Amino acid sequence: MLEPLPHGSGASAPALPAAQQLQLARRRFFDEGADPGALVPQSIVRSWRRCAPLPASEAPQAEPLPGAALDSRREAQGRLRRHALPELEALAEALAPTRAMVLLADPEGLVLDAAGSDAFMTKAQRLALMPGIDWSERSRGTNAIGTALTEGHALSVVGPQHYLEQNAALACTATPLLGPDGRLRGVLDVSGDLRCVHDQTASLVRVTGQMIEHRLALDEGPAGSDLLRFAHDPALLGSHREALLWLRDGVVVGANRCALRMLGMRFEHLVTRRAADVFAAWPPAGRGQACLQLHHHLLQPGRHAQWASAWVPGAVRASTPQCRETPPPPGSADTARPPLVDDEAQRLRLERATRVLAAGIPVLVQGESGAGKEVFARRLHAACARAAGPFVAVNCAALPEALIESELFGYEAGAFTGAHRQGRPGLIREAEGGVLFLDEIGDMPLALQARLLRVLQEREVRSLGSARARSVDFALVCATHRDLRAMVDAGHFRADLYYRLQHFVVALPSLRDDPRRHAHVHDMLERTLENRGIELSPTAREALLGYPWPGNWRELAGTCRTLEALAHPGLPVELDDLPAPVREAFADAAGARCVASEQSATPLALGRRAAQVAAGEATEEAAEHAPDLRSLTAAAMQRTLDACGGNVSRAARMLGVHRSTLYRHHAAAARER
Repeated sequence: MLEPLPHGSGASAPALPAAQQLQLARRRFFDEGADPGALVPQSIVRSWRRCAPLPASEAPQAEPLPGAALDSRREAQGRLRRHALPELEALAEALAPTRAMVLLADPEGLVLDAAGSDAFMTKAQRLALMPGIDWSERSRGTNAIGTALTEGHALSVVGPQHYLEQNAALACTATPLLGPDGRLRGVLDVSGDLRCVHDQTASLVRVTGQMIEHRLALDEGPAGSDLLRFAHDPALLGSHREALLWLRDGVVVGANRCALRMLGMRFEHLVTRRAADVFAAWPPAGRGQACLQLHHHLLQPGRHAQWASAWVPGAVRASTPQCRETPPPPGSADTARPPLVDDEAQRLRLERATRVLAAGIPVLVQGESGAGKEVFARRLHAACARAAGPFVAVNCAALPEALIESELFGYEAGAFTGAHRQGRPGLIREAEGGVLFLDEIGDMPLALQARLLRVLQEREVRSLGSARARSVDFALVCATHRDLRAMVDAGHFRADLYYRLQHFVVALPSLRDDPRRHAHVHDMLERTLENRGIELSPTAREALLGYPWPGNWRELAGTCRTLEALAHPGLPVELDDLPAPVREAFADAAGARCVASEQSATPLALGRRAAQVAAGEATEEAAEHAPDLRSLTAAAMQRTLDACGGNVSRAARMLGVHRSTLYRHHAAAARER
C-alpha cells in the first residue's frame, strides 16, 4: 500500500516538492485507482480515466502515415493549412531560443505539419512528434493535442501528467481551432523539453490560435450574410482580438470564439437568435459605426456591456468561391515573419538569382542564422518559372545522419527494418518540377554529399533498396551560415560539390552590419506594432532601434511578435517589457555614454568644480592608464548613486537605464567589498 500524501501542515509531515507530489499522486492513481486530488487538474484526471485501457508504461508503436496518405489528409485540410502555416512558422520563430516544436493537427489529432527547434528535432522524432503520427488520446493517451481536442478548450500537459511514461520529459500546450460555425477545424500545439519550457508559451499559443481562427473566420463566414465586428476598444477592430458575428436577415448564423467570450454565451445558445434579442442599442439601419449595447437582462457581472462596432454589409456572398484567398488581417503573422529587405540591392540579388536558376545553375545563399536565407529562397521560388511547382525545404542540420539519406533519396518497400510497407519517394523526387531547398548544406555528411553531386550531374536518383534510377527535374537552392571554402580546405566539405554550388552566391548581410538597420527596424516596428495601435514609449523605441540584433531578422520578428502578444490595450510598451538582452544592451550603451560625457568634460569641467571634486577622484581621472570601459561604467553609476543619496530610481532616470542594472551593479560592488 502506498503511503498517504503529506499535507505539509504539521511538523511531522513536511511538504514534498511539487514534482514529487505529482509523481506520488500519479502512482496512487495508476496503482490503486485513487483520486489524485488537487495536485492534478481535473481535465487531466478525466483524460487518465478515458485512457485507462491503454498501457501507461509501454508506448504503442507509432508509425507515420505513408507519404501519399499524409498528402491526402493535408489536402483535405487545405484551407486550415493555408491560414495556419504562416502563423505556425512565426510562432516557431518567436520560440526559437527554446527547445520546442510547433505542431498543427487535424480534427482527428493527426499531426499535419511541424516547425521549430533544430536542437529538439531528434528527440521529437524519438517521441513520434512528427507529421503523419496520430496524437489523439486513443493512440497516445493523455497529451495536449488529443486532450485539448476531447476537452474542447486550451490546456497544458506537463511532465508526468502525460499518460505515457515516455512523454514525461515533455511540456505541451495546445488550443483547439474553431470555425465560425462552431465546428472543430484542428489544433495548434507547442511541445518542448520540460527543462526549457518558456514562461510565456501558453499565452503565445492562445494568441496564435486566435489569429488562425480570425483568418479562418474571415474566409469561411456563412454565405449570404452580413458581418458585425465589435470590440471594447475601436483600435482592436480589424485585429484578431475583435468579436465577429455573421447575420442573415437579422438572425445570428455564425460567431467566432471572441464573440462568444465577450457575450458570455455558448455557440448553440447564440446562433439562430435574432440580433435584436441580444443587443439593445443597434447601429442605425444596420450600417456604419456605432456603440453596440447588450440587453440589460443579459448582463453578467464583470463583463463589458457595450462595445465599439462596425458593419460589413454583404461580407460573404452566396456566390463566393470556397477556395478564395483573403488578404491577411492586421496583426497576422505574415507581418511578423522575417521579411526580405526590399531595397535596390536586394531586388538586384533576386533578379540575378532568378535568371541563374532559370539556366539550371544552383543558387547558394550565404548568411548568418536568422538573416532570411529561407525567406529569400521562397521569394526566389515565387519569382522563377517553377513557381507553380513545389517548394521542398530540407534542413540538413536537423535531420539525424541515419535518416537524412532515406529522407532525401527515398527507399523501397522492405529496404530496411522499420521501413514503411509502401516505401517513400524521398524529398528530391517530391521536388519534381519545382525547387529543392537544402538549408544548412554545410552540415550534410560527406558520404551524402557524394550522392547529391551524382544526382546533380546525372539528374537521376536511386532510392535505397532499388536497382533502378529515376530521372528528376528540379532547381536547386542551397543555404549555409558556414564558410564552405574553409570547410573544403579542412576536409569537411567535398571540393567537387563546392565547385558545383559556388557559381552564383547570394550573400545576405547581417542586420547589425546593414547601413539601413535603423530604418529597417523602424519599418518592422511600425508594421507589426504601431499600425495595430500598440504604442512604444520613447525609451523602449530607442532601445529597440539601438540594439544590434545578433539574431538578425528572426530575433527582431520574434521580439515584435512577443511584444504584440503581451501588449495591453491603451498602455504603451515600456523598457521593462522588452527582452532582457535588449534592456541590458541599452543599459550598457547608456553607461558608456555617461562615461564618455564625463571624460569629454576633463580637464575644463574638473577645473570649474575643483572645490567639489575629491582629490582621489581627480587623481583617478588623471591616471596614466585609464580603467577599462566596464570599470568606467561602474564608476559612473556609483558616482550618480552617491549624488542621488543612494536613490536607485532617481539615479536610473538620470542615467537613462533600468533600475535592475543599478541593482546588479550594487550587488556586484558589495560582493567585491
